[in-house]
Amino acid sequence: MSPINIGRREFCAGLSSLALVAGCGGGCQGVPADRAASGPIPDGDAPAALTTTVYGSGRARVVEVRWGSAVAPDGQVNAARVELMLQAAMEKLESPWSTWAGATRRISIKVNSITSQAFTHPELAGAVAVGLVGAGADPARVTVWDRDTESLRRRGFTIDKTGKTLGYRCLGTDAGDSSEPRKSAVVGGSKVYLSRLLTEADVLFNVAALKDHSMAGVTLTLKNNMGMIWGADQLHGNVNLGSGVEPGISDLAALPDIRGRLQLAMLDALVGVCEGGPGPADPNHTFRHAGILLSLDPVALDRRGLAIIEARREVLGLDPIGKRTQPNPSPTIHIENAAGKLG
Repeated sequence: MSPINIGRREFCAGLSSLALVAGCGGGCQGVPADRAASGPIPDGDAPAALTTTVYGSGRARVVEVRWGSAVAPDGQVNAARVELMLQAAMEKLESPWSTWAGATRRISIKVNSITSQAFTHPELAGAVAVGLVGAGADPARVTVWDRDTESLRRRGFTIDKTGKTLGYRCLGTDAGDSSEPRKSAVVGGSKVYLSRLLTEADVLFNVAALKDHSMAGVTLTLKNNMGMIWGADQLHGNVNLGSGVEPGISDLAALPDIRGRLQLAMLDALVGVCEGGPGPADPNHTFRHAGILLSLDPVALDRRGLAIIEARREVLGLDPIGKRTQPNPSPTIHIENAAGKLG
């Protein structure tokens, strides 16, 4: 299916087929109940037509694709348009799915399904998985996952431990990593255990969400790594003291098990949260950015994600994140710290 030249019939067919593999039956994924109850999501000035913008160059290049009608005011996502956006982004990145797909490769697609108005949507994660399978990956070796099964279900994901229903696997660490021993690592001065859905994979895709964080400043791709481990609570400082989550985040980014597997960093920026994250925020602090961002460099991607959040905060008359003191200081120092550790 062409990413731009598409007729009405083909467009509708693509919508139905992608919705089926994303786990929602006929049509798009349903809107999670907690979102539907919060009212319309404010518009983030997304363009009416599909647009593609490239920031930077080389490995640090960030591709951002936006399309206003990809997500409705009630949070309903148009799966077919998300697929077209992803195709356009991949073409501009000049890295086809076949770069990573292989019949024997085990591919890990880590999403963010924490309770929030901003999360990785099943439509985007499904499009990534389907793209890889279509390029030759074994459906039983492509896994969409996060730290716990119930969070995935609440965000609209269908759990499939074998890949026979969706055409790829989808499960939580708690379902796919229940036995000892697990591989351990020391990050942020604490001993943690790595999910087998990470350590048993050959290739990692980090598909994060666009939101601020009351301690880390933002939750983007670097912070999303914390869902790849058991014991992440040890890396969160005392919120009353504002001690944040460093050096835990930057240590994780530099960990060989993550750094050596990460092939592509992505941001689901269909809906963003600019204040009150990572959990449920004031509805006025959510916005429809209607975007997807890709980069080979997670630091470059997070810098762009931070810029989007800061721009929305300025529109709303909020102070920059670096000047925020409530509920506690939340500097985004992990981004530059990770840049130093990754080189």
